[in-house]
Amino acid sequence: MIENAALLTAFIKIACLIASFLVLNGTWTLYRNYTSPLWRLKGPARGNFFWGNQKEKTIPEWLNEYGRVLTHASFLRRPRLLLSDTKAVSHIVSHATVYPKDENLRYILGQLVGNGMIVAEGDEHKRQRRVMNPAFGNAHIKELIPIFFEKALQLRDTLNVQCANSDVGYRTNAIDWMTKTTLDIIGIAGFGYDFHALDTAQAGKSDLQLAFDAVGSAAAGRFRMVQAMIPIFRLIPTQNAAALRSAQKNMDSIGSSLLSEAKQMVALGEKVTNAGKDLFSLLVRANTATDLPAHQKLSDKDVVTQVPTFFVAGHETTASSLVWMMYALTRAPHVQEKLRQELLSVPTDTLSFDDLSALPYLDAVMREALRLHAPVIFTERVATKDDILPLSEPIEDRYGNILDSIRVQPGDLILVSNLGINTDPAIWGPDAHEFKPERWMVPRAGVTVSIPGVWSNIMSFWGGARGCIGFRFSILEAKAIAFTLYRSFKFELAVKHEELTSHHFVVQRPYLEKDIAAGPQLPIIVKPIV
Repeated sequence: MIENAALLTAFIKIACLIASFLVLNGTWTLYRNYTSPLWRLKGPARGNFFWGNQKEKTIPEWLNEYGRVLTHASFLRRPRLLLSDTKAVSHIVSHATVYPKDENLRYILGQLVGNGMIVAEGDEHKRQRRVMNPAFGNAHIKELIPIFFEKALQLRDTLNVQCANSDVGYRTNAIDWMTKTTLDIIGIAGFGYDFHALDTAQAGKSDLQLAFDAVGSAAAGRFRMVQAMIPIFRLIPTQNAAALRSAQKNMDSIGSSLLSEAKQMVALGEKVTNAGKDLFSLLVRANTATDLPAHQKLSDKDVVTQVPTFFVAGHETTASSLVWMMYALTRAPHVQEKLRQELLSVPTDTLSFDDLSALPYLDAVMREALRLHAPVIFTERVATKDDILPLSEPIEDRYGNILDSIRVQPGDLILVSNLGINTDPAIWGPDAHEFKPERWMVPRAGVTVSIPGVWSNIMSFWGGARGCIGFRFSILEAKAIAFTLYRSFKFELAVKHEELTSHHFVVQRPYLEKDIAAGPQLPIIVKPIV
């Protein structure tokens, strides 16, 4: 009895210490949130105590009302600096180690894609990227173009069959077809692994697709956001957490099998599928190169972790880009027709890299669609030391003071609005929010502002050392699919555009306002060109 009483007393003391720590830590967090110097900047009211301004989703309106620099409330009213000032953003992009992803965001992304290159920071990110760079170089991406066209033509033939069954056009959800096509492409081009997503005779989904779908479903949810923001809640066992661990285990198992196969083929000096040109095989080959120092090589675990990274980067983002391009072209039928005429002037169904790059209006449409509808519309970073963010022009704070820079402290959250920069009227002109591919045909004085993006003077693929490594893959893939579709079909919206809205989880997708629960949708009508 005495021993039990002693144990109980010790347990109570430990529990009290933990509770005291949590109370003190919570009190300090709230105090810091409420007294942050960032609140001197203009911005919206702080919103809900728990969610802050998170549910308001009015970033474009905030930028329009308060300017390119403002403060709003995130979770537990933690102040977050919102930026679309190009000079400040250039500073952040060029100091990637000072402004990494916040731990909370890394937790959420890590649940979805593991600790691969998307999540890694600092020297670990540099090490992973150094090994992966050869797979995403121009020379190798060019060799994947036949795969892009093979699947684009399969999509065309499938849609032709569907259209033959209707006299008024084939009504469908564009997201389904774009997702299937890019999934097949990343399967073959990324892993030498055929998903058969476009094969209507193929029943069900592949093991890798099922595993990734399961990870995505289990990693989503509001409580998962709470766990990200309040780490102690991660200790709470939930059914969702158990499902996530099981899905991640399946993903790791499949990744290990892919790695084993790639190693065997690399050891033989060739790869059965696509002559060893899939991205994963090239990664394994680069990682086993004899001239790569041992300390720079990735462990097998690190290599396997890149499987979901490839999956997201090469599948979700391109599908989103194609869907939003289709949305823009259905709202601008004259642009769609002009594009079609350029594509029909080409006598062949497949093109080389040089020929695909020699279609100026297709290139302009692609750039304009990605400018207006970036798959990733904002990027969050956190300051890790005291620093000063320079501004391209002075601003006025809440108290009438004029500032030409912003002081940040360790732990300050920063949200960069990629879309805000891409649609800033001061940069792009009064028609900044309009879909006008012609703006890319003739350089204009208003588009010469230096934007730190890795591609096309826009922020859709971020920039600097953390710029999207797969942007060349994504652009060429999207161009090949667009070339095939818009010379073969006319696309119309099947609903009024006012009925559509958008939501962002990993990438931005359209939804029907009245049927959000049904998932992402872009209802279209497909009509063959005769």
